[in-house]
Amino acid sequence: MEQFIVFENNQQNFALDISKIERIIEYKQPKKIPESSEYLLGIIEYNDKILPIIDLTNRLYNIQSSHQEDAKIVVILWKSKQIGLVVDAILGIHSFSEEQYEQNNDSQISKEYIRGFIKSEEDITIVLDTDQIFKENQERELMLVGNN
Repeated sequence: MEQFIVFENNQQNFALDISKIERIIEYKQPKKIPESSEYLLGIIEYNDKILPIIDLTNRLYNIQSSHQEDAKIVVILWKSKQIGLVVDAILGIHSFSEEQYEQNNDSQISKEYIRGFIKSEEDITIVLDTDQIFKENQERELMLVGNN
């Protein structure tokens, strides 16, 4: 059984493999970077380094999120760097059985960053592949921000 951090964004449940998560921190307003992409909210200081902060709702749905008071920043390991993903709410750490997990077959859903789906009585949770979440041009932009 794999363990996942389950969170909500744009009224949809998502999950990230717990092995990719470094920490969950309180949301704080990032410092905006001039001429950066809409999804890149800016940077914050984290462990004496610069941490790029991503608006996950904007990246996935192309809409600005409102960052409610219970929003969190999930610090993930991405391409040997750390980045922060802003999520609406953390729903918890969950283990799911193999019967609940359905791998994403590219013939059904073409988004590379969707690793699969977890089916439960309450909802369907989308499992994200953090290594595939950004397009090539977005990866280049992030590599230039906060080289840590």
